[in-house]
Amino acid sequence: MTYDDLLILIPSHSLEDFPTELGEKQAEGLLNPFIVAWHPVLIANAQRLPRWQRADENIPVQPNRLVMIPTKCAESVPESWIERARREGMHVVTGITERQALIDAVLAPLDQKPAVDPDLTADFLAFGHLYIQSELLTRHMRNFSHLDEPHLEREIVAAAKAACTQDGEGARKHLRHCYEMLLECRERYYPVDCFLLDLCLVIPRLAGEKLQQLLRSETPLNLMVTGADLEEIATTYPETIRLLKEGIQAKRVELIGGEHRDLCTPLLDLDTTVRQLTAGREVYERLLGTSPVVWGRRRYGVSRQMPQVLGRSGFTSGLHFVMDDGIYPDEEQSKLRWEGCDNSTLDSFSRIPLAGDSASSYLRLPVRVSESMDHDHVAGVCIARWPELRTPWLEDLRRAERYAPILGKFTTFGEFFTRTEHSGRPTEFKAEGYLSPFFVQAVAKQEAAPGTRYVEWWNRQTAFQSAAWLRTMAAMLWGRDWPALVAPTEAAFSAADPEAALEVVDASRKATGSLLSEGKSAMTAVFQHGTTSGRPGWIAFNPLSFARKAVISTDSGEAAVDGTRVLAAQAEGKGSTAVVEIPPCGFIWIPAAPAGTSQPSPSAKGGKAPPPLAEGLTVRNELFEVVLSDVTGGISQVRTYHRSPNRVSQQLAFRFSRERTINVGEGDEAQSYKTYYSEMQMTGSRVLATGPAVGAIETTGVLIDQQTGQTLAGYRQEVRLARGRSTIDVTVELDVQKKAEGDPWSNYYCARFAWKDSTAALTRAVQMGAHPVGEQERIESPHYVEIADESWRTTILGRGLTFHRQTGDRMVDTIFVTEGETARTFHFSIAIDDQYPMQAALDAMTPPIVLPVEKGPPSVGETGWLVHIGTRNVVLTGLHPIRGEGGEALATGSGFALRLLETEGRSKVFKLRLFRAPTSARQRDFRGHTVQTLQVDGDAVVVHIAPHEICEVEVTF
Repeated sequence: MTYDDLLILIPSHSLEDFPTELGEKQAEGLLNPFIVAWHPVLIANAQRLPRWQRADENIPVQPNRLVMIPTKCAESVPESWIERARREGMHVVTGITERQALIDAVLAPLDQKPAVDPDLTADFLAFGHLYIQSELLTRHMRNFSHLDEPHLEREIVAAAKAACTQDGEGARKHLRHCYEMLLECRERYYPVDCFLLDLCLVIPRLAGEKLQQLLRSETPLNLMVTGADLEEIATTYPETIRLLKEGIQAKRVELIGGEHRDLCTPLLDLDTTVRQLTAGREVYERLLGTSPVVWGRRRYGVSRQMPQVLGRSGFTSGLHFVMDDGIYPDEEQSKLRWEGCDNSTLDSFSRIPLAGDSASSYLRLPVRVSESMDHDHVAGVCIARWPELRTPWLEDLRRAERYAPILGKFTTFGEFFTRTEHSGRPTEFKAEGYLSPFFVQAVAKQEAAPGTRYVEWWNRQTAFQSAAWLRTMAAMLWGRDWPALVAPTEAAFSAADPEAALEVVDASRKATGSLLSEGKSAMTAVFQHGTTSGRPGWIAFNPLSFARKAVISTDSGEAAVDGTRVLAAQAEGKGSTAVVEIPPCGFIWIPAAPAGTSQPSPSAKGGKAPPPLAEGLTVRNELFEVVLSDVTGGISQVRTYHRSPNRVSQQLAFRFSRERTINVGEGDEAQSYKTYYSEMQMTGSRVLATGPAVGAIETTGVLIDQQTGQTLAGYRQEVRLARGRSTIDVTVELDVQKKAEGDPWSNYYCARFAWKDSTAALTRAVQMGAHPVGEQERIESPHYVEIADESWRTTILGRGLTFHRQTGDRMVDTIFVTEGETARTFHFSIAIDDQYPMQAALDAMTPPIVLPVEKGPPSVGETGWLVHIGTRNVVLTGLHPIRGEGGEALATGSGFALRLLETEGRSKVFKLRLFRAPTSARQRDFRGHTVQTLQVDGDAVVVHIAPHEICEVEVTF
């Protein structure tokens, strides 16, 4: 049998309405006939171009005709017609989608099937793929095809005949003319370069032969790999590392990545992001001799803070898209200037990649290319894949590009960003547009503690930072080298991310505990040096960079006394509790009371004793009072003494996944209301402490299902206030009887907060920076959610509780228990009229460090500070070693670097004062290179900081 005609049926009226959104099998079954029809044996046999026809039109039955019916068209072609056509000499192929099976089926009836070089055959099939893509792209660009079809037919038939006679050189010559005709057609309506970016994702188990074969290819490749995976690959596949180095040096391979591991960094602090980028860079440079300048991640990792962090870590560009779940501003552009919250910018690619192994992706490819050509400053499409491809689609494009860049030229991201011009003004993405997928993913995977894993991490983070601050300060006060003292603990802490195994977390806790013990011993030696007499007491250290009134606990039953710094003290159990004032990054000396004496109680005006801090269902201090509900046991009112409106109310609740109708009463008095929430009922209360330092009340009760009367959970809630502090501390214990199930944002136990003013502005902390909540319903913020109007501010301090839900104009839920959650005890706080909520959040999360000493006061004085920041909207996040201009570590006895973070979104010029007068100061990036030289004024450094900027100030003495 021979073919006189090659016909493909299509499930549309024309190529103008060719379907682009089909499932995988139907997409494969629709594309492959257009590709297989250009097989050189078929072309040489029919000596004409393949053609298409509507499947719902009348198709004349003619012998020696090949008809391929895609699965999408099966319903449009009667089975009776297929049977008749086959009886009368037509070869009808239907029900086959896979390419090789389709080739076998269409070649089977031919009398002569000459052998053709498989590599050359693949070039013909790639041309068929590019032909249909080009035709579809022409129409999506609202143009007409300008192909000279008679000329194309002559060239392709000549190429096919040459291929069938083993004239490879002649076949490729004619085939190249065919490719160039397609390119000329495209250049009529888009006469500038278009780019294709092949993004290969690499993990250790896929880094073997297939990746090595890909690295040997001359087609440009972008390879995304983390530092940790690269280390494992170097151990298992050294040949892969060798080929990767060669490809990078030849500039045909672009390394994409940056971090050592893809952690859930958007929910952690910026120091963790910097730490991961630094660790990743060290691995890349050690194994490959270079590090990425284009940032990208497999897991969700985009946020408003990334442009400044990446820019100061040596990156010139980045990928602003995600390849797993999560929400982010998906303003698709091939090249944009991604603006960070500090006004820094980073060249970025934001078009969502197509899946390299998916037939559906290639069915949509002309649409995606036309969108980029229409709307982007420069046209570009990214295709993401693994090293081993199960389908031939991407290989078609790579093969075709050797002849002509019809849809676009394959290039690396580095070359793409370098060769193309800037797109104009920066693109600012609001923080409210980002929502990570980690919470939902953990519940879906049925992992333990999907919410409180972040609480535990923040507890470890504050413990590590406090221990590191104490140990570092002790070494600096002695003028000694200190990085080696902290580095092992920092490595252990870095390994114990929120998703780490329990043994890794335990190792981190032990390392931090050891560092804290070392720091206490060293600091005790520093402050006891030169002190030869005195009485026992305590030195309380404040590792935070702002002054605070803090609650401290001692291990002595004697009450601490001090005329100025101790606001109040009381015995509690076997120890004592005191409220003290501590300078920023400073200390105070607290002497123990002589035997037989006690702390005098504060007196009210007129010499009368002040009221107890807690009585009945009211707990108070000199700033405000908190009234608990006698019905629910939650917080009914928070009132300041000179402002009567209730500031905030709080209850515990179980949120059902669906809204329910609750009927109340019977007969004519029956009423109903709708709610998602359970009912909180108090069964008992008691006063735990009445002062003079701390007042506390405990309430107990149950959460009830109003429809059935079933008890969902028992609860115990403790509300504490300390004298002089503007923060309410709350502890909740739940006895869960009904488990939460499914979506953690819809079904959970929580603390519900309500306020009166529906116009109040909501602000949350995003990596320690203040950003509006806006219309966002799901809120991620481990530090705080602030409710503010023109007169006052009320701040919910999550103390690591990260996930909140906005339910209406004046209600927010802080989520406690979801499916898989194992914790049953939760802590949060409420700050009243605190103008700097990040300071309140850090104060609630970071206890002072208390050292017992045998004699005091210290020779250096009863109180003092070590670092003073001259503005309250900037906080110190860490101390780091000094470095040379090339980034190399230097001996730290002569100086140190302070990492500062602006938290309120306001630029500021301020003085950073130090315990010693520095001789020089500079602002450096995260690689140690100088950003600018800073002015030194006596014991102070003048610092300019931008909104939400994280900057390092290095000082030398």
